[in-house]
Amino acid sequence: MARSSNSLLTRPRGKPTNKPCPFCAELIRYQAVKCRYCGEFLYGDRKNSCPEPRDWDEVEVEEDEQDDEEYEEEYEEELEEEDEDEQQDKDDDILYEGSPSIFAMTGRLVTTLLVGTGVWFIVTKPVFNTLAPYLGQDVTAQTLAQAERYLDYGALGLAALVTLGFLFKLLVLKSTIYTVDAERIEYRRGIFCREVDNIDMFRVVDLKLRRTLLDILVGIGTITVITKDDSDPVFVFTKVRDCRYLYDHIRQAGLQADKDMKVVHVE
Repeated sequence: MARSSNSLLTRPRGKPTNKPCPFCAELIRYQAVKCRYCGEFLYGDRKNSCPEPRDWDEVEVEEDEQDDEEYEEEYEEELEEEDEDEQQDKDDDILYEGSPSIFAMTGRLVTTLLVGTGVWFIVTKPVFNTLAPYLGQDVTAQTLAQAERYLDYGALGLAALVTLGFLFKLLVLKSTIYTVDAERIEYRRGIFCREVDNIDMFRVVDLKLRRTLLDILVGIGTITVITKDDSDPVFVFTKVRDCRYLYDHIRQAGLQADKDMKVVHVE
């Protein structure tokens, strides 16, 4: 009994057995290179007119590769979303993050300004010419001019050193970052060599908040943390903003950590 056309188009076990001839549309075997009805060759000179059949396993491999690529893209998107969620959760857990205020450099700034004023006075005023009557008549004008020039160079060099020292201390100050969460105090510092250290909250023993009149006016303060940490028994938050907020949160976080860890500090 002859099989119907529908049975010829079936794919036993997922692989094709027949295909239509591109020239006469008659069904021929899938691997045939010449049509037995019209006699046309399917490949060779006519290769461009009819694509060469591929093995069904190759088709399945390509489909699997496409599925793998789609899966990898979805997996990468999920990882990115998880990283964003973790970062958001971490940001939400942070109680405080900041660095020392620039007002911590007030004393050094005053010193730098005083040195700059003295240098300006030395450079713009003829110091040795003013002192000439007291130096004796053996001192010539050429000697005074040369001494005046050396004095100017020395004053400018001193001003440059003091200014560079001020800028370096400012960079060190602003490179220090304090981060406080419910479990620990972390601080990062250093310019050329970055150092990171932390103190567990359950090691905090006592807190002290100190504010001068200038600190109160500009809204800063210094918090001293007494701890049981061997490496940092005394840790100082130098001239930080929102100092009262930070003080209260460290105290509450320390008490909660002591309760969770069942720690009792003995004087």
